[in-house]
Amino acid sequence: MLQPVVPDGTLARRLAAHEAAAHAANGRELRDLGDALLLYDPTDAEPFWNRVVAPRWPPAADAFNRRLDEVVTLFATLGRRPHLRSLPVDDQPADLVDRLVEFGFRTVGLDRAMILEDPGPCLALARTVDGRSGLSVEHVGRDPGLGAIHVARLLVQAFGVETDRVPALGAETLNAGRRPGGAALLLLEAGVPAAAARRLTVDGGTYLSSIGTAPGLQGRGHGSLVTAIAVTEALAEGTGFVHLLVDASNLSAIDLYTRLGFIVIGDPIVDLLLR
Repeated sequence: MLQPVVPDGTLARRLAAHEAAAHAANGRELRDLGDALLLYDPTDAEPFWNRVVAPRWPPAADAFNRRLDEVVTLFATLGRRPHLRSLPVDDQPADLVDRLVEFGFRTVGLDRAMILEDPGPCLALARTVDGRSGLSVEHVGRDPGLGAIHVARLLVQAFGVETDRVPALGAETLNAGRRPGGAALLLLEAGVPAAAARRLTVDGGTYLSSIGTAPGLQGRGHGSLVTAIAVTEALAEGTGFVHLLVDASNLSAIDLYTRLGFIVIGDPIVDLLLR
């Protein structure tokens, strides 16, 4: 049964920690710094895999600056570029983003945090898959079939990612499908990859990611359907909450997830990298 949604700082921190934990695989570490969490990849310097989330730092200027200096030094010792993410609700201090920008950080992305409030639309939509001619669902890493590389190629096309990321995305997809509590879903139309999504249930909740539709098949509801199937599977496994992140500028995706029963939590999450 889904837990009640209370869009406050407690929920915001829980979702940030849960998303980071979902990425703590394949050799990545999630370190508790006491007043923040650090996601760290010892083999890949890509900023996405190396970031501090949910900081809870003192508002007094001297104490804040001292803690920020310590965190920047930590990144330096790890050989990583300082990367922090704000919360959608209850940043501590409240002007965290402004202080980071003043220090020299720059905004490199804005995301919306969304959480499932009403499972009804997803459950109803997922039930239609068997009645739609030519559609089938493959669980990559579990079912024999087209496999992870086709999901990777689909995501590269859907999000305009560099093609040299295909091998890495394929490996991530395969690992996601084989991870305990995880699944990598590939929706096929007449045997052709149409849409994909990943889900991971860990610590009582489910994080959805890598939801994309093949460019030539957009507008047919495939993205909605694969999301609904992922949600329905997670609910059947007893998850307590389902959440995702979406680019804040992608209004059509935000509308899609809203129609599926998700709600937006707070303000956009700000991704900040030190210049």
